[in-house]
Amino acid sequence: MQAVLISRELRRRGHDVSLLCTPRSTILKEAYAAGIPAVGLLGDDKQAFRTIRELSRLLRDYDFDVVHTHLSHDLWWLVPALKLASSDAKFFLTKHMASGVKKTDPLHRFLYGRLQGTFAISNYIKGSVLNTCPVPESKVHVLPPGIPLETFDPSLYRKSEVRAELGIPENTLLIGMVGRMSPGKGHEEFLMAAKSLTDSSGMNLQFLVVGGASFGEGPYESKIRNLAGDLGLKDVVTFTGFRKDVPRLLTAFDILAFPSHEESFGLGLAEAMAMKLPVVASKSAGVLDIVVDNETGLLVPPKDYKSLADGILRLVRDPNVRRSHGEAGRKRVEQLFSLSSGVDSLERYYTGKEVED
Repeated sequence: MQAVLISRELRRRGHDVSLLCTPRSTILKEAYAAGIPAVGLLGDDKQAFRTIRELSRLLRDYDFDVVHTHLSHDLWWLVPALKLASSDAKFFLTKHMASGVKKTDPLHRFLYGRLQGTFAISNYIKGSVLNTCPVPESKVHVLPPGIPLETFDPSLYRKSEVRAELGIPENTLLIGMVGRMSPGKGHEEFLMAAKSLTDSSGMNLQFLVVGGASFGEGPYESKIRNLAGDLGLKDVVTFTGFRKDVPRLLTAFDILAFPSHEESFGLGLAEAMAMKLPVVASKSAGVLDIVVDNETGLLVPPKDYKSLADGILRLVRDPNVRRSHGEAGRKRVEQLFSLSSGVDSLERYYTGKEVED
């Protein structure tokens, strides 16, 4: 979805942008809905030569100035297609995920050698790129995902309305987490922390889990829902399933928990901070770029539900800290993670102007 958000913002600024993606994909539908010209051309590996041939024709016909991919696998199509089309377009790659595979063989050096720049969404991912990809450090830049602050704005939504819809009483503190139901996101630790807080805090607390399973991960979602029942949490934990109205739902929260074991960046965490929520997050990987411990949130060891519960309890007991962390978090997002400033940086890279990381 970052590709859609970036494309929409670039078009708003007067640039001619087309989006390339796979046929019948969600991103294709979202692009059409946003009024962005899109081409469902990328095929599977079995159609490699056909894809390269059609891509080269597209590149010749439209004579793009810039080609920017968000998936390193697409280098296998785009680099040969750019060569076949004799295109001199500037070529960029955004790396969203870490890799443990070294890519220093001659073929990968050829593919990565075509890039003018590689964008890493966090310092954690930058380290992975430098360790595994044949690119010089001078061409690797940290460029985090951008948040549309006009959407993630707490003044747009009414907390009481959202809580009434969810069945959350006004006189309770609501602690929630947002993210797809996938192993490693920390749902087990969140529920164990909820159990600990429910049993020992003596306070009126409710917990909300926003998100559903990705393709093929339905059994994991069932496991998490069953765990809530096994822990006796059915009266205090609400599962919403997948929701598109995340900014609105965040309005109902008092605290966001982000117990992910290892996150490339932590977009949901930054989105919550944009909504002025105090956060308790795992101290690891890309999260370290987002949260300033004891200033915009609390950092706790990953995979440690007791520390997660302690961090949540500290915020539960101190409304002044919740308020100050929420305000400071919003300011940090405005300064570092807004979609507008991210696209400003992209424009400078696209036009060859110097950008300071």
